[in-house]
Amino acid sequence: MQEPGVSLRSPRASGWTLPGSRTVSPAAERLRHILGEDDSTPTPTLFTEMDTLQIEGGELEWKESARWVKFEEKVEEGGERWSKPHVSTLTLHSLFELRTCLQTGSILLDLEGYSLPQIVDEIVERQISDGLIAPDLREKISFVLLRKHRHQTRKPIHRSLADIGKSSTAASNRSPHLNPSQSSASGIHRSTEELNIRQTGSLSKLHPSQCRSMNDISDTPSTDQLKNKFMKKIPRNAEASNVLVGEVDFLDKPFVSFVRLAQATTLGGLTEVPVPTRFLFILLGPHGKTKAYNEIGRAIATLMTDDLFSDVAYKARDREDLIAGVDEFLDEVIVLPPGEWDPKIRIEPPKKVPSAEMRRVTSEKLRKVFVIFNKVIKKVV
Repeated sequence: MQEPGVSLRSPRASGWTLPGSRTVSPAAERLRHILGEDDSTPTPTLFTEMDTLQIEGGELEWKESARWVKFEEKVEEGGERWSKPHVSTLTLHSLFELRTCLQTGSILLDLEGYSLPQIVDEIVERQISDGLIAPDLREKISFVLLRKHRHQTRKPIHRSLADIGKSSTAASNRSPHLNPSQSSASGIHRSTEELNIRQTGSLSKLHPSQCRSMNDISDTPSTDQLKNKFMKKIPRNAEASNVLVGEVDFLDKPFVSFVRLAQATTLGGLTEVPVPTRFLFILLGPHGKTKAYNEIGRAIATLMTDDLFSDVAYKARDREDLIAGVDEFLDEVIVLPPGEWDPKIRIEPPKKVPSAEMRRVTSEKLRKVFVIFNKVIKKVV
């Protein structure tokens, strides 16, 4: 697949058209059929969490970096508190790169999932069967995806010197081959060293069906998850979408998977709050593109909390439906020119936003206007 950072073809090449050149864009027409189907069941509100792959005390783990209910909240620098909710500002390029990820990665819709190890095994198996990865990468990818998740509720990322000393001592006892002089700045590189060390032992002997034995995530929600006060801000019957992004040195091209489970399933310690997971988006890639991977993760997380796209995600029948959802989102995106605003300034949530239903109605009215206009032009000609 095309790696993030590589220039992509223009939207026009994907079948987009300018208003007036035809009645409606192919994406809008496709979504009209998807979303127009009668369905009395409302789409659940999605809580989205993005975790990034990092090293902590010599251990490879996933750390929560941002979360969305409707608006984005980031773990502030130092990791001691959450930012205020704010409107997500995305780069246009990250949306194009996300589109490429959905075009070329594996898409698993309505997967029967009951545990994270089983779901990971299904994801990796699909990648192998589709020829996207070599079979010998099975254990390496499974190992990475089954590392523990450190949530903001568990413990601040910024630890005391005493904690750091304890972790360093413990890490050196567990992994004597790791160079203690290496700083956390080289985190992902060290994570692969740890992976290689473990692989020389029991990991290399594991059969795919033994994926569960590599699982470092608890099967049930922790006390911190159950007592998390943030649950009060999440609507009843909400479901979760989990975004996992990181870089490793055993891949030479991105590993991308979008998963929709047939039924929302609680996956133990995967999510900050005890909300059942419905969607997973996974992006692992080669070194050197951390920022690009994070921006792609933020892009899909933002889309999953968009009312219109979340409806598409729940009702999508195939890959093309998801891509049409991205195209329709892009069709409504407003670009702010660089140099005329400060991207460090966070945009506060508006008091009122248009509902998904209003956006659908507006889109349908616009489509009818195009149809009438087209008929008039034909009569004149």
